[in-house]
Amino acid sequence: MHVAIAGNIGAGKTTLTKLLAKHYKWEPHYESVDENPYLDDFYGEMERWSFNLQVYFLNSRFRQILEIRETGKNLIQDRTIYEDARIFAPNLHAMGLMPNRDFKNYESLFELMERLVTPPDLLIYLRASIPTLVGQIHKRGRDYENSISIDYLSRLNERYEAWISKYTKGKLLIIDVDNLNFVDNQEDLGSVIDKIDAQINGLF
Repeated sequence: MHVAIAGNIGAGKTTLTKLLAKHYKWEPHYESVDENPYLDDFYGEMERWSFNLQVYFLNSRFRQILEIRETGKNLIQDRTIYEDARIFAPNLHAMGLMPNRDFKNYESLFELMERLVTPPDLLIYLRASIPTLVGQIHKRGRDYENSISIDYLSRLNERYEAWISKYTKGKLLIIDVDNLNFVDNQEDLGSVIDKIDAQINGLF
């Protein structure tokens, strides 16, 4: 079984991935952030590095999906290939931070990859307001994220909501995280697990 967690920057994807992997004994697959050679440059000069960054993410996510298919294990994935292609790249293009030529090249590459991509059995979307996202981003203290603007996060949130409202590739569970603390509060984590159990039971 393949479960994936989607959500904006700072929504809690990696944290929930770790907690659910431990609870269900699923194999976790994380977003390659720490070893990403473009992130620092991108946040310093978005227009120059946007295409390089998005192709790096697309490449690493596609590689993940092929590995997922080969293992045959139950696993949980931190962020999906769809978010790269449907949210982050189009947002950079709309903001004038990715030229038309690069965006068309990127879209063509994704369309080719999508033919070989199997969607997750269950997609969990973490919905969060801007104050929640900003609070989480500040709390984790990654230097390169200090320059992320409220406007950038707001644009991403709008695109997430638009994408999720039309998502039909598989089962979808939406979790509002504004009033949840699944790290420190076992009841909150328990309520999330109960919702996931209900979805998983419906898959068999």
